[in-house]
Amino acid sequence: MFGLKLKKRKKKAEKGLILANKAAQDGEGEAEAPQEGPSHQEGGDFICDHESATSIPSAPPKRRSKLLTKIHDGEVRSQNYQIAITITEARQLVGENIDPVVIIEVGDEKKQSTVKEGTNSPFYNEYFVFDFIGPQLHLFDKIIKISVFHHKLIGSILIGSFKVDLGTVYNQPGHQFCDKWALLTDPGDIRTGAKGYLKCDISVIGKGDVLKSSPKTPDAEEQIEKNLLIPQGFPSERPWARFYVRLYKAEGLPKMNSSIMANVTKAFVGDSKDLVDPFVEVSFAGQMGRTAVQKNCADPVWNEQVVFKEMFPPLCRRVKIQVWDEGSVNDVALATHFIDLKKISNEQDGDKGFLPTFGPAWINLYGSPRNHSLMDDYQELNEGFGEGVSFRGRILVEIAVEILSGGAQESKFSKALKELKLSSKDKDSKSSKGSSKDKSDKTDDGRSQQASDKTNSTEVEVERFDVPPEIIPEKYEEFLLFGTFFEATMIDRKIGDKPISFEVSIGNFGNLLDGGSHHGSKKKSAESAEEDNLPLLQEGEGDTAHSVAIPMLSTTHPKKPLVTEGNRNYNYLPFEAKKPCVYFISSWGDQTFRLHWSNMLEKMADLLEESIEEARELIKISETASEEKMKTVLSDFISQSSAFISEAEKKPKMLNQTTLDKKRLTLCWQELEAMAKEAKGIIQQQKKKLSLDEIIHEAENFVEKIRFLVDEPQHTIPDVFIWMLSNNKKVAYARIASKDLLYSPIREQMGKHCGKIKTHFLKLPGKRPAGWSVQAKVDVYLWLGSTRHSSAMLDNLPVGYEAEMSSKVAGANQPPANLLYQDRHVFQLRAHMYQARGLIAADSSGLSDPFAKVTFLSHCQTTKVISQTLSPTWNQMLLFNDLVLHGDQKELAESPPSVVVELYDSDAVGKPEYLGATVAAPVVKLADQDYEPPRLCYHPIFCGSLSGGDLLAVFELLQVPSSGLQGLPPVDPPDVAQIYPVPTSIRPVLSKYRVEVLFWGVREMKKVQLLSVDRPQVLIECGGRGVKSCVIQSYKNNPNFSVQADAFEVELPENELLHPPLSICVVDWRAFGRSTLVGTYTINCLKQFLCKSKEPLALSSQVDGTQVEQALSDSPVATEPSGSLSSSQEPSTDHIYVDVEPPPTVVPDSAQIQLTSMVDVPDSSPMLEPEPKPAGQEPPKGGKAKDARKPTRRSTKKKKRTIADESAENVIDWWSKYYASLKKAQKEKESNSKEKRSNAEGKPDEVVVNIEDGPKKKKDKMLKKKPREDEIPNLAVLQIYDGDLESEFNNFEDWVKTFELFRGKSTEDDHGLDGDRVIGKFKGSFCIYKSPQDSGIEDSGQLRIQQGVPPNHPVKVLIRVYIVAAFNLSPADPDGKADPYIVVKLGQTEIKDRDKYIPKQLNPVFGRSFEIQATFPKDSLLSILIYDHDMIGTDDLIGETKIDLENRFYSRHRAICGLQSQYEIEGYNAWRDTSKPTEILTKLCKDNQLDGPYFCPGKIQIGNQVFSGKTVFMEEDTEQMVESYEHLALRVLHSWEDMPEVGCRLVPEHIESRPLYHKDKPGMEQGRLQMWVDMFPKDMPQPGPPVDISPRQPRGYELRVTIWNTEDVILEDENIFTGQKSSDIYVKGWIKGLEDDKQETDVHYNSLTGEGNFNWRFLFPFQYLPAEKQMVITKRENIFSLEKMECKTPAVLVLQVWDFERLSSDDFLGSLEMNLNNFPRAAKSAKDCQLTKFENASEESKISIFQQKRVRGWWPFAKSKELTGKVEAEFHLVTAEEAEKNPVGKARKEPEPLAKPNRPDTSFSWFVSPFKCLYHLIWKNYKKYIIIGFILIILIIFLVLFIYTLPGAISRKIVVGS
Repeated sequence: MFGLKLKKRKKKAEKGLILANKAAQDGEGEAEAPQEGPSHQEGGDFICDHESATSIPSAPPKRRSKLLTKIHDGEVRSQNYQIAITITEARQLVGENIDPVVIIEVGDEKKQSTVKEGTNSPFYNEYFVFDFIGPQLHLFDKIIKISVFHHKLIGSILIGSFKVDLGTVYNQPGHQFCDKWALLTDPGDIRTGAKGYLKCDISVIGKGDVLKSSPKTPDAEEQIEKNLLIPQGFPSERPWARFYVRLYKAEGLPKMNSSIMANVTKAFVGDSKDLVDPFVEVSFAGQMGRTAVQKNCADPVWNEQVVFKEMFPPLCRRVKIQVWDEGSVNDVALATHFIDLKKISNEQDGDKGFLPTFGPAWINLYGSPRNHSLMDDYQELNEGFGEGVSFRGRILVEIAVEILSGGAQESKFSKALKELKLSSKDKDSKSSKGSSKDKSDKTDDGRSQQASDKTNSTEVEVERFDVPPEIIPEKYEEFLLFGTFFEATMIDRKIGDKPISFEVSIGNFGNLLDGGSHHGSKKKSAESAEEDNLPLLQEGEGDTAHSVAIPMLSTTHPKKPLVTEGNRNYNYLPFEAKKPCVYFISSWGDQTFRLHWSNMLEKMADLLEESIEEARELIKISETASEEKMKTVLSDFISQSSAFISEAEKKPKMLNQTTLDKKRLTLCWQELEAMAKEAKGIIQQQKKKLSLDEIIHEAENFVEKIRFLVDEPQHTIPDVFIWMLSNNKKVAYARIASKDLLYSPIREQMGKHCGKIKTHFLKLPGKRPAGWSVQAKVDVYLWLGSTRHSSAMLDNLPVGYEAEMSSKVAGANQPPANLLYQDRHVFQLRAHMYQARGLIAADSSGLSDPFAKVTFLSHCQTTKVISQTLSPTWNQMLLFNDLVLHGDQKELAESPPSVVVELYDSDAVGKPEYLGATVAAPVVKLADQDYEPPRLCYHPIFCGSLSGGDLLAVFELLQVPSSGLQGLPPVDPPDVAQIYPVPTSIRPVLSKYRVEVLFWGVREMKKVQLLSVDRPQVLIECGGRGVKSCVIQSYKNNPNFSVQADAFEVELPENELLHPPLSICVVDWRAFGRSTLVGTYTINCLKQFLCKSKEPLALSSQVDGTQVEQALSDSPVATEPSGSLSSSQEPSTDHIYVDVEPPPTVVPDSAQIQLTSMVDVPDSSPMLEPEPKPAGQEPPKGGKAKDARKPTRRSTKKKKRTIADESAENVIDWWSKYYASLKKAQKEKESNSKEKRSNAEGKPDEVVVNIEDGPKKKKDKMLKKKPREDEIPNLAVLQIYDGDLESEFNNFEDWVKTFELFRGKSTEDDHGLDGDRVIGKFKGSFCIYKSPQDSGIEDSGQLRIQQGVPPNHPVKVLIRVYIVAAFNLSPADPDGKADPYIVVKLGQTEIKDRDKYIPKQLNPVFGRSFEIQATFPKDSLLSILIYDHDMIGTDDLIGETKIDLENRFYSRHRAICGLQSQYEIEGYNAWRDTSKPTEILTKLCKDNQLDGPYFCPGKIQIGNQVFSGKTVFMEEDTEQMVESYEHLALRVLHSWEDMPEVGCRLVPEHIESRPLYHKDKPGMEQGRLQMWVDMFPKDMPQPGPPVDISPRQPRGYELRVTIWNTEDVILEDENIFTGQKSSDIYVKGWIKGLEDDKQETDVHYNSLTGEGNFNWRFLFPFQYLPAEKQMVITKRENIFSLEKMECKTPAVLVLQVWDFERLSSDDFLGSLEMNLNNFPRAAKSAKDCQLTKFENASEESKISIFQQKRVRGWWPFAKSKELTGKVEAEFHLVTAEEAEKNPVGKARKEPEPLAKPNRPDTSFSWFVSPFKCLYHLIWKNYKKYIIIGFILIILIIFLVLFIYTLPGAISRKIVVGS
């Protein structure tokens, strides 16, 4: 079986291909595994022809695995996350007359909104923030649950709830859902469907994430169904589904109970039972189910299923399966596993997609080490935090999903499940243990009744199930793991000098602590008793565990460690020639095909990734080579994927495949097919030419997709662990995925580390301390494969060994115990340590004192220390002599051992601090080869997973020839300290460069050593040379340098890639000539500052004005004479004409519209701007200032009428412009998202809107505009930027760069965003070029870098800061609100606006402007802080933003005052700059030395470009023609960036949205501030008054609602006597938000037909902002509130109809909610009034009371979507002033009283007039009965009396008469 082929020579020749084919050739493949034979055979042949087809190198596999420079991944760090949720409103809530309140739960935190009364569509607009800290993965499992309750004093009632997990939100674009509708459902009953919709924003941001935020513009008519809160690509209607998680059994759980009590009993009683009582908890979507507990059982069988109900696809991604041990005191988690639903399902449409399905498959559990200590130090590993360090058993699980809507989706599985469930419930009366319900009656009806309440709620069910017969018992296969240890060095000396051994284990096999090796075989024999189909081992390892032929050798022989030479901190094990081996057999289910597929995919991904890296490197050399490389890479990828597909298609169907296996395989090849198709498209460039970056980006997407497919959710063989044991105690480990080691006869399917020597750096288990160093470096050869292939296990070992068998067991068929490599060779290692860059700062000064330790095998050497630098140049060669390497010399040359370089910071006191490490492979030269000097290259340094810079070095391993050391290439002589320099042949070739430095100034210097910086100086250093700036005499008075520029010569490598970093140091000169280092900054890549040295004048930049090189490349342009400019293009006679607008003679009709959109544009015309820019650039009429007043005013009036939605009284002010701009921005966004049209296409219609000539055209345009609803009125607009202005204009670094100076240690936490480390800023720039030979020319004039840089003497400036509004501020008060106010700081000036604070508002509209006088450069940093106003205690800072005004002031983008879109002299859009457009244009031309501008009628000429447009305007009053060039000049300015050579985008009039930050929460946005800044130099004429942006005051309105009549109101009461239905109707009304002002009519009693007559008037006064279409409510939140809060809501009128009850509470009959801005027209009569018409009214037919003023008609009342009545009402809207003039009375009172309603006689209350009641109830109905009865009674009385008196009368007659 283990026939070792020791004769290696024979095999060597055929190693390449035949390796793949061996199994098929030897025939043993077919013999042992008939079902796999054919596949091997095909696989073999197929690979042969595949190789020939695609020329993949068929070289023998490499001996060593690919070198990884990263030694170990860092810890999973805890991060800060902020979850922000805005609840806007709810709609269509189910319920009658409810008071909805929203409750938000995130994890364990809970917050709630205010309560809204009596409405089914409440409006909240409330903002909530939750802060969390923790590792990303665990936070993302947290669930956001949003529930809407009907508020009651005791026990609110749930209306509906919605759940989503944080991960889903974070994966959305921009990490947020914005303005989406969450569907509310009732978890108690899933049949009821939607319970309403809640509109909300949810965002999850971590440190440094940027939120795209947009201020809300309320939209009444949006469609809810199209805008649901679900990720892209989810269907809008999600059905309910059952998620079954079935838990079969577990095995190999840790046997030790972790509770202390149990251990004590064990110690005393000594029972040998498994002390573990396991049960499983499954959690999903915030719910949890748990199985029963199996007592004292390490291999429990549960056969229970946990059923979850959730909508599908769910918004929660992971199922968490946790195995617990029940303890007497507390339960302890044994292990945790997560299953990502994305990995086990596919959401594509059509037949490609599949529902989540899993297994039945084993899941391997990992966690803390299985030691028998009482207390587990690593318990959190078992709870899913961190990487598990040891196997903790496995569990057999199955997951299936059944969609509950029935239909075709129901799978066979679920049908089977159903039958199963029914049968099992019938059979198994014990099952009640699993689920909490009592299942005593087992009859059918009992079951269905029990099913109905449980199945329809989302409560978790746990029930038993019978294992279906289809699940066949697993076939087990034997796997052999063989390993050889080649090297064990760098063992941390803390581990001690006790003997050290290594243990390798898979699962519990090979793990000595855990019941030894026999555990496996015992389990095995038990299983083989059940399953007779398990082939026993030939050796007869069957029932008896002790007669094993192959001994298990899973640990190496302990050896005493020796101290590494040259480094006392590390020990090593002296293996020398004798390399110890380990081997053992383990048995696992035979599903290795999963790992084979994964391996094939992973190889493709790895290859693709490596090639992308290579292409990236090539870019630096040449673009074309790189592009070619990418194309070959993609074509290789295509051939590999076709190979995979053909392999996948012909795979035989195996019995042991689960559904998921089949589906995943199909998914893999479909995905690959799609990707290959895309790749083909890229190669042939079908769609469009892709740039190199785009190609690389696409390829990276491919890699990402393949990596996603590689991860196999269904485990087979557990991971391999290598543990280092010191004195038999586990100290450090490495964990290797078993698929990477798995052998397959088919080369593509082999694991990437199978049969290769791989270097592992062992790590400590659990949380690792900071500054954690390597525990040990181990080089191991590992091979894992089926015992059938065991003959191949030694195939790839380095040749030249003799196998030494273990002496215990004789017999040839076993692996060797040791390998002996007899050949020894002596080598010398030369480590050429040249320099490093970008190191981590380890000292408080912000620098380090770095030195490097180079470790190779058992030797270590250290470079010299270079103090106080982050870019040390050691230029040192370390010589390692007498290195003895064992083995074949060719093998050593091919795969030499690796070199580890560690960097440390040397400290005078204490031990050196670790800065990072890298691993490199040495270049080997054997004695018989010719010497060729190697090239230096950069090796990346990592400190944990942080990037810690790069090391420029190369390592040579030279074989010492027989002649001794003198036979080696010579070395340069050492210096005094015996330090050898790097030989000249290896050092880079240097040439002379000149570095010019622009010193502008230093800014924002903080205190250093408790003293403020006063006399700073900057030192620039590069490549050992440098230059100093002058010393600033007083930083407080003038922080700029008096000498602006300087230069120095330095020798730099010719190869740009090897350029050393440039460091900027700032020192402060103190008393007595002491200097203190303030801070430093290192520029690692000088590429951006390189300029060409020849012909400085030709340096014209073709670069877009926003690029980094701008500062350098365009400075010489300034000196260029204008002549050369024009000649460079064409003969100057030939002008370029640019039409800025059509000639004014065009007839104003549709033809003209056509024309504008197709202007003939030779140069890219300003009209079709290639960037989002205000389009309204055509100014209205109005000529020169003196007589322009009237017309402007008149035109404004005309404009007023075009604003459709406003009443005529609304004045146009700055806010009109603001809202028009918002609307425009929104439209642009929509059109962009609808289709990615190029902006040029989208523009013409906007241009049309803005062209106007005379009154005639105006009317014409009005007509055209009518059909397009929602058109933007023709107002001038401004640009609203989503972010700050700096990000739009590249930080205004076009003239100078700002470098942040760092000080202090860079720790892991604040890496990337170290706000605390920034000590100040240096402003300057650099220009580097090769020194010209004759330096005379160069030095004569000013330095190149100064060209185009303004002088830096102090400038006085007037600054105006306009703050419009803030939104989404972080709440600062405990009630989740804040009282914000503004503080503005600039230099010594501080303006506190505390008394203007805005109470209880997170979206305040400030509308404030501030004016400050300042002097640059002293006061150039403007800080705007938003504070929270507190009555008691100090005010809290909410957030602040800082603006560097100086950069803006001097920038070429002209950021001092934004250019307006239209030129006007007065009104809302009056020109606010001090210079007119013509003046600005003239100055620009002068600054850029352009010829012009020349103004002539109808055109402006600059250089050889002519801009034509309208320059003559008509005065409307005097009918005179007035000439004005301002409009055209403004147009030219707007298109300035299209000017050749000098063009750049000028800043338009704008509002920027600046993020606010707080220092306690670095990198987390605390809200946004909308603002802008204008600056006016004092030497210019004074600007006009500031723009008035004070917030619009809401206007007072009064809504008069007259309720005339009702009809068809449903009848609620029944008469006791007559059974007749009636209702006592009355109507209630209020405006939403003003519930205190509820008004009611009187009661119309006893309405028998649903008719009610009222003639009753309600009066509702309210405050309203017409532009925002919002009502403003100011009221106290509760009795204890100190101040009123203001909130804005839509104006919605609520009318309700009620049934009046005397003794009980009134009955609610129906309600009507109308948005006063947008409600359906009324019906003319009660008959026409239908609910359907009302609900489905189109947007066009809706009206606004603010336009109509007066409406009368019939509207429907509804209750739960049923028509319950109709009301005839009249609405009359008047302004507050009109209401005062013509008041009317409430109800029917004076003035203007209403007539009493003419009600039927029946309308009265029985309580008040009982007689009337009798008359109506009894007399009316029973009149004839009563009359007949009356007559009868009289008759009867008559008769009775008659009979009674008759005898007496007769007798008297007789007596008297006689």
